[in-house]
Amino acid sequence: MSEVNGMGKIVCKSLEIANEVRFQGASDNTNVVTLECNDPASSFVVDMPAQAGTLLCDADDISITQLDIAGATEQDTPVNTHVIAVYDGTANKKMTLANLAGLSDFESLPSGTDGQVVVYDSANAAQAVAMSGDVTIANDGEATVVDKPSASKSAESNKFAHFDANRDLDNINVIEAETCAGNNVEVGNSTNRWKFAVNGSGHLELSYSSDSGSTFAVKQVFQNS
Repeated sequence: MSEVNGMGKIVCKSLEIANEVRFQGASDNTNVVTLECNDPASSFVVDMPAQAGTLLCDADDISITQLDIAGATEQDTPVNTHVIAVYDGTANKKMTLANLAGLSDFESLPSGTDGQVVVYDSANAAQAVAMSGDVTIANDGEATVVDKPSASKSAESNKFAHFDANRDLDNINVIEAETCAGNNVEVGNSTNRWKFAVNGSGHLELSYSSDSGSTFAVKQVFQNS
């Protein structure tokens, strides 16, 4: 082939080169950059971008802002078949959203209905359930505890209610008692027992039993006047 020497330039509409172009650079040294073409299996056309910029090599780092996959726009309706690109520390990989959701490090929340909460069952699996018992919860997150006994209500079996120092109905406390029925309250252990009771005259009697409540002896009477 012909050889052109010197620092001039070649102006032409078409230039045919066997397989490589060498660039010496602006500095006077022995470093050379070679643009090489592998032996093609057929004829190809490689278009150069019609804009300013820098060509990337396979070893270059690529910022996410440099990526524009087929003019992609934000996806606000993803489906399981959509694919994302990931890097595993060694190579680039692709993964569907279905595969991503199935990873052990990710756990999707169960679907629920209005006012339900998410709890974990005995198998450590998340479940959406409704609150029950003494507490309810609204869909805005506000929880409500059921009313405590008031003056017009009865307490639970074998319990009685008393007021705090403020005599506030909202602060009624429930106290455990062995028996609490009618006009008496009984406390104690399996042998020794004490009982408050209102007698026939309307006075309050404090009685004691040393035989598990079989018989009681009056120890003190509190007069009502």
